[in-house]
Amino acid sequence: MKICVIDSWGKFMHSPVDHWRALDHEVRVEKHWSPERIEGADAVYFYPVDTNLIHAARTPKPLNTRIIAEAVDIDIYSGHSGAVNWDYVDALVVMAPHMLALLRDKVKSLPDTLPIHVVPGGVDLERWTLVDRLRNYHVAWVGRKWIAKNLFGALQIFNQLIRADPGHPWRLWCLGQRWHPEWWQRHCEAYLEANPALVERVEFVDWVDDVNAWLGTMSYLLQTSFKEAFSYICCESAAKGIKPIIQMTNGMLDIWPKEWIFQTHDEAIEMFYNSYKPSEYRAYVAEHYPLTKRVAALDRIIGIT
Repeated sequence: MKICVIDSWGKFMHSPVDHWRALDHEVRVEKHWSPERIEGADAVYFYPVDTNLIHAARTPKPLNTRIIAEAVDIDIYSGHSGAVNWDYVDALVVMAPHMLALLRDKVKSLPDTLPIHVVPGGVDLERWTLVDRLRNYHVAWVGRKWIAKNLFGALQIFNQLIRADPGHPWRLWCLGQRWHPEWWQRHCEAYLEANPALVERVEFVDWVDDVNAWLGTMSYLLQTSFKEAFSYICCESAAKGIKPIIQMTNGMLDIWPKEWIFQTHDEAIEMFYNSYKPSEYRAYVAEHYPLTKRVAALDRIIGIT
Protein backbone atom coordinates (compact mmCIF):
# COMPACT_ATOMS: atom_id res chain seq x y z
CA MET A 1 0.00 0.00 0.00
CA LYS A 2 1.25 3.49 -0.83
CA ILE A 3 0.71 5.91 2.04
CA CYS A 4 1.54 9.62 2.01
CA VAL A 5 1.71 11.39 5.36
CA ILE A 6 1.42 15.18 5.25
CA ASP A 7 2.90 16.08 8.64
CA SER A 8 3.62 19.76 9.14
CA TRP A 9 4.56 19.32 12.82
CA GLY A 10 7.08 16.51 12.47
CA LYS A 11 6.62 15.33 16.06
CA PHE A 12 3.95 12.70 16.65
CA MET A 13 3.63 10.63 13.46
CA HIS A 14 7.05 8.96 13.57
CA SER A 15 5.79 5.83 15.31
CA PRO A 16 2.85 5.14 12.96
CA VAL A 17 5.14 5.76 9.97
CA ASP A 18 7.74 3.32 11.34
CA HIS A 19 4.97 0.78 11.94
CA TRP A 20 3.65 1.02 8.38
CA ARG A 21 7.13 0.75 6.93
CA ALA A 22 7.79 -2.32 9.09
CA LEU A 23 4.73 -3.88 7.42
CA ASP A 24 6.40 -3.23 4.03
CA HIS A 25 4.08 -0.43 2.99
CA GLU A 26 5.56 2.36 0.91
CA VAL A 27 5.36 5.46 3.08
CA ARG A 28 6.31 8.96 1.99
CA VAL A 29 6.36 11.81 4.52
CA GLU A 30 5.97 15.40 3.36
CA LYS A 31 5.81 18.61 5.38
CA HIS A 32 3.77 20.44 2.74
CA TRP A 33 0.95 19.30 0.50
CA SER A 34 0.85 19.58 -3.26
CA PRO A 35 -1.07 17.53 -5.85
CA GLU A 36 2.22 16.07 -7.10
CA ARG A 37 3.27 14.91 -3.63
CA ILE A 38 0.17 12.77 -3.10
CA GLU A 39 -0.08 11.47 -6.65
CA GLY A 40 -0.44 7.71 -6.76
CA ALA A 41 -1.05 7.28 -3.03
CA ASP A 42 -3.65 4.79 -1.85
CA ALA A 43 -4.09 6.77 1.37
CA VAL A 44 -3.14 10.28 2.46
CA TYR A 45 -2.95 11.11 6.18
CA PHE A 46 -3.02 14.82 7.10
CA TYR A 47 -1.60 15.69 10.52
CA PRO A 48 -2.83 18.08 11.84
CA VAL A 49 -5.79 19.86 10.25
CA ASP A 50 -4.02 22.97 8.98
CA THR A 51 -3.49 24.94 5.79
CA ASN A 52 -2.23 21.81 4.01
CA LEU A 53 -5.67 20.21 4.26
CA ILE A 54 -7.49 23.49 3.68
CA HIS A 55 -5.72 23.98 0.34
CA ALA A 56 -5.93 20.32 -0.65
CA ALA A 57 -9.67 20.24 -0.03
CA ARG A 58 -10.16 23.04 -2.57
CA THR A 59 -8.87 20.79 -5.34
CA PRO A 60 -10.46 17.75 -6.99
CA LYS A 61 -10.15 14.69 -4.81
CA PRO A 62 -7.71 12.10 -6.25
CA LEU A 63 -9.40 9.00 -7.60
CA ASN A 64 -8.98 5.81 -5.59
CA THR A 65 -7.24 7.66 -2.76
CA ARG A 66 -8.49 7.53 0.82
CA ILE A 67 -8.11 10.84 2.66
CA ILE A 68 -7.73 10.79 6.44
CA ALA A 69 -7.21 13.83 8.66
CA GLU A 70 -6.33 14.05 12.34
CA ALA A 71 -7.42 17.12 14.30
CA VAL A 72 -5.31 17.64 17.40
CA ASP A 73 -6.06 20.76 19.46
CA ILE A 74 -4.57 24.05 18.30
CA ASP A 75 -5.96 23.40 14.81
CA ILE A 76 -9.43 23.26 16.36
CA TYR A 77 -8.95 26.29 18.61
CA SER A 78 -7.44 28.35 15.79
CA GLY A 79 -10.35 27.81 13.41
CA HIS A 80 -8.48 25.82 10.77
CA SER A 81 -10.94 22.97 11.10
CA GLY A 82 -13.78 25.28 10.20
CA ALA A 83 -12.14 26.25 6.89
CA VAL A 84 -11.96 22.72 5.48
CA ASN A 85 -14.24 21.34 2.78
CA TRP A 86 -15.00 18.15 4.69
CA ASP A 87 -16.54 16.46 1.65
CA TYR A 88 -12.92 15.93 0.57
CA VAL A 89 -12.18 13.79 3.65
CA ASP A 90 -13.08 10.12 4.09
CA ALA A 91 -12.36 9.85 7.81
CA LEU A 92 -11.50 12.19 10.67
CA VAL A 93 -9.45 11.23 13.74
CA VAL A 94 -9.41 13.03 17.10
CA MET A 95 -7.46 12.04 20.19
CA ALA A 96 -10.05 12.38 22.95
CA PRO A 97 -13.78 12.86 23.57
CA HIS A 98 -13.36 16.43 24.83
CA MET A 99 -11.65 17.40 21.57
CA LEU A 100 -14.46 15.82 19.57
CA ALA A 101 -17.00 17.81 21.60
CA LEU A 102 -15.03 21.02 20.97
CA LEU A 103 -14.75 20.22 17.28
CA ARG A 104 -18.49 19.67 16.93
CA ASP A 105 -19.16 22.90 18.81
CA LYS A 106 -16.83 25.00 16.66
CA VAL A 107 -17.30 23.37 13.25
CA LYS A 108 -20.93 23.29 12.20
CA SER A 109 -20.01 22.20 8.67
CA LEU A 110 -19.01 18.62 9.59
CA PRO A 111 -21.14 16.31 7.43
CA ASP A 112 -23.28 13.82 9.31
CA THR A 113 -21.89 11.17 6.99
CA LEU A 114 -18.23 11.83 7.88
CA PRO A 115 -16.85 8.95 10.00
CA ILE A 116 -15.13 10.34 13.10
CA HIS A 117 -12.86 8.12 15.18
CA VAL A 118 -11.54 8.80 18.69
CA VAL A 119 -8.04 7.34 18.75
CA PRO A 120 -5.94 8.21 21.82
CA GLY A 121 -2.21 8.65 21.67
CA GLY A 122 0.03 5.70 22.32
CA VAL A 123 3.64 5.13 23.30
CA ASP A 124 6.17 2.41 22.55
CA LEU A 125 6.76 0.67 25.88
CA GLU A 126 10.03 -0.78 24.61
CA ARG A 127 11.39 2.70 23.98
CA TRP A 128 10.21 4.23 27.27
CA THR A 129 11.92 1.95 29.77
CA LEU A 130 10.77 1.63 33.38
CA VAL A 131 12.87 3.18 36.15
CA ASP A 132 11.57 1.56 39.34
CA ARG A 133 13.50 2.99 42.28
CA LEU A 134 13.07 5.16 45.34
CA ARG A 135 12.02 8.70 44.51
CA ASN A 136 14.52 11.53 44.31
CA TYR A 137 14.00 15.29 44.38
CA HIS A 138 14.17 15.98 40.64
CA VAL A 139 11.09 17.46 38.96
CA ALA A 140 10.67 17.70 35.18
CA TRP A 141 8.62 20.24 33.26
CA VAL A 142 8.53 19.62 29.51
CA GLY A 143 7.02 21.71 26.74
CA ARG A 144 7.42 24.58 24.40
CA LYS A 145 7.79 27.76 26.45
CA TRP A 146 4.59 29.56 25.54
CA ILE A 147 1.48 30.71 27.33
CA ALA A 148 -0.66 27.60 26.88
CA LYS A 149 1.96 25.35 28.51
CA ASN A 150 1.96 27.61 31.59
CA LEU A 151 5.55 27.43 32.76
CA PHE A 152 4.73 30.35 35.04
CA GLY A 153 2.33 28.12 36.97
CA ALA A 154 5.03 25.46 37.35
CA LEU A 155 7.44 28.06 38.76
CA GLN A 156 4.82 29.17 41.27
CA ILE A 157 4.12 25.62 42.44
CA PHE A 158 7.81 24.77 42.69
CA ASN A 159 8.50 27.98 44.61
CA GLN A 160 5.79 27.04 47.08
CA LEU A 161 7.32 23.57 47.38
CA ILE A 162 10.84 24.72 48.22
CA ARG A 163 9.58 27.37 50.64
CA ALA A 164 7.69 24.68 52.52
CA ASP A 165 10.57 22.19 52.32
CA PRO A 166 13.89 24.06 51.99
CA GLY A 167 15.90 21.29 53.60
CA HIS A 168 15.65 18.82 50.73
CA PRO A 169 17.54 19.23 47.41
CA TRP A 170 14.53 19.87 45.18
CA ARG A 171 15.36 20.88 41.61
CA LEU A 172 13.09 21.78 38.69
CA TRP A 173 14.34 20.98 35.19
CA CYS A 174 12.50 22.79 32.40
CA LEU A 175 13.02 21.17 29.00
CA GLY A 176 11.77 23.00 25.93
CA GLN A 177 12.72 25.39 23.19
CA ARG A 178 11.67 28.88 22.23
CA TRP A 179 9.99 31.49 24.37
CA HIS A 180 6.85 32.71 22.62
CA PRO A 181 5.92 35.50 22.88
CA GLU A 182 8.87 37.39 24.34
CA TRP A 183 6.77 39.21 26.92
CA TRP A 184 5.84 35.82 28.41
CA GLN A 185 9.53 35.16 28.99
CA ARG A 186 9.85 38.50 30.78
CA HIS A 187 7.03 37.57 33.17
CA CYS A 188 8.85 34.37 34.11
CA GLU A 189 12.20 36.16 34.41
CA ALA A 190 10.69 38.81 36.67
CA TYR A 191 9.24 36.11 38.90
CA LEU A 192 12.62 34.38 39.11
CA GLU A 193 14.40 37.65 39.89
CA ALA A 194 11.97 38.28 42.74
CA ASN A 195 12.72 34.84 44.18
CA PRO A 196 16.52 34.30 44.36
CA ALA A 197 16.17 30.96 46.17
CA LEU A 198 14.12 29.71 43.23
CA VAL A 199 16.80 30.69 40.71
CA GLU A 200 19.28 28.38 42.44
CA ARG A 201 16.91 25.42 42.08
CA VAL A 202 15.68 25.80 38.47
CA GLU A 203 17.53 24.66 35.34
CA PHE A 204 16.44 25.53 31.79
CA VAL A 205 17.36 22.98 29.13
CA ASP A 206 16.73 23.71 25.45
CA TRP A 207 17.41 20.23 24.09
CA VAL A 208 18.46 16.71 25.05
CA ASP A 209 19.41 14.01 22.57
CA ASP A 210 17.87 11.17 24.57
CA VAL A 211 14.65 12.14 26.33
CA ASN A 212 14.20 8.60 27.65
CA ALA A 213 17.56 8.74 29.44
CA TRP A 214 16.95 12.30 30.65
CA LEU A 215 13.57 11.42 32.11
CA GLY A 216 15.22 8.48 33.84
CA THR A 217 16.94 10.93 36.19
CA MET A 218 13.60 12.42 37.29
CA SER A 219 10.96 11.28 39.76
CA TYR A 220 8.14 13.72 38.96
CA LEU A 221 6.61 15.33 35.91
CA LEU A 222 4.86 18.62 36.66
CA GLN A 223 2.32 19.26 33.89
CA THR A 224 0.75 22.73 34.16
CA SER A 225 -0.60 23.22 30.64
CA PHE A 226 -3.87 25.10 30.13
CA LYS A 227 -4.92 22.89 27.23
CA GLU A 228 -4.09 19.37 26.13
CA ALA A 229 -5.66 16.97 23.68
CA PHE A 230 -3.80 14.06 25.30
CA SER A 231 -0.28 14.97 26.54
CA TYR A 232 2.34 12.63 25.19
CA ILE A 233 4.86 13.73 27.81
CA CYS A 234 2.52 12.59 30.58
CA CYS A 235 2.16 9.24 28.86
CA GLU A 236 5.88 8.84 28.24
CA SER A 237 6.77 9.86 31.79
CA ALA A 238 4.24 7.50 33.34
CA ALA A 239 5.55 4.69 31.12
CA LYS A 240 8.97 5.28 32.67
CA GLY A 241 7.54 5.14 36.19
CA ILE A 242 7.76 8.88 36.77
CA LYS A 243 4.89 10.30 38.81
CA PRO A 244 2.71 12.66 36.74
CA ILE A 245 1.34 15.70 38.59
CA ILE A 246 -1.20 17.10 36.13
CA GLN A 247 -3.14 20.34 36.28
CA MET A 248 -6.88 19.92 35.91
CA THR A 249 -7.93 21.18 32.49
CA ASN A 250 -10.66 20.24 30.06
CA GLY A 251 -10.67 16.50 29.37
CA MET A 252 -7.88 15.41 31.70
CA LEU A 253 -10.18 13.44 34.01
CA ASP A 254 -11.32 11.42 31.00
CA ILE A 255 -7.74 10.49 30.11
CA TRP A 256 -5.76 10.16 33.36
CA PRO A 257 -6.52 8.78 36.84
CA LYS A 258 -7.95 11.38 39.20
CA GLU A 259 -5.08 10.62 41.60
CA TRP A 260 -2.67 12.17 39.09
CA ILE A 261 -4.61 15.45 38.78
CA PHE A 262 -4.54 18.53 40.98
CA GLN A 263 -7.10 21.32 41.24
CA THR A 264 -5.09 23.74 43.43
CA HIS A 265 -1.44 24.45 44.10
CA ASP A 266 -1.80 23.00 47.59
CA GLU A 267 -3.02 19.74 46.08
CA ALA A 268 -0.03 19.71 43.74
CA ILE A 269 2.37 20.14 46.69
CA GLU A 270 0.71 17.27 48.53
CA MET A 271 1.22 15.00 45.53
CA PHE A 272 5.00 15.33 45.87
CA TYR A 273 4.77 13.58 49.25
CA ASN A 274 1.97 11.02 48.97
CA SER A 275 2.18 7.59 47.32
CA TYR A 276 4.90 6.92 44.75
CA LYS A 277 4.35 3.75 42.68
CA PRO A 278 6.38 3.65 39.44
CA SER A 279 5.16 0.23 38.31
CA GLU A 280 1.51 1.33 38.67
CA TYR A 281 2.05 4.41 36.50
CA ARG A 282 3.53 2.24 33.77
CA ALA A 283 0.80 -0.38 34.13
CA TYR A 284 -1.85 2.27 33.49
CA VAL A 285 -0.16 3.28 30.24
CA ALA A 286 0.35 -0.34 29.22
CA GLU A 287 -3.37 -1.02 29.67
CA HIS A 288 -4.81 2.14 28.13
CA TYR A 289 -2.25 3.76 25.81
CA PRO A 290 0.21 1.30 24.28
CA LEU A 291 1.36 2.20 20.79
CA THR A 292 -0.01 -1.12 19.54
CA LYS A 293 -3.58 0.04 20.21
CA ARG A 294 -3.11 3.33 18.38
CA VAL A 295 -1.50 1.90 15.27
CA ALA A 296 -4.04 -0.93 15.08
CA ALA A 297 -6.85 1.65 15.08
CA LEU A 298 -5.09 3.75 12.43
CA ASP A 299 -4.55 0.62 10.31
CA ARG A 300 -8.30 -0.03 10.27
CA ILE A 301 -9.11 3.58 9.41
CA ILE A 302 -6.60 3.72 6.56
CA GLY A 303 -7.74 0.37 5.22
CA ILE A 304 -4.85 -1.90 6.13
CA THR A 305 -6.17 -5.38 6.82
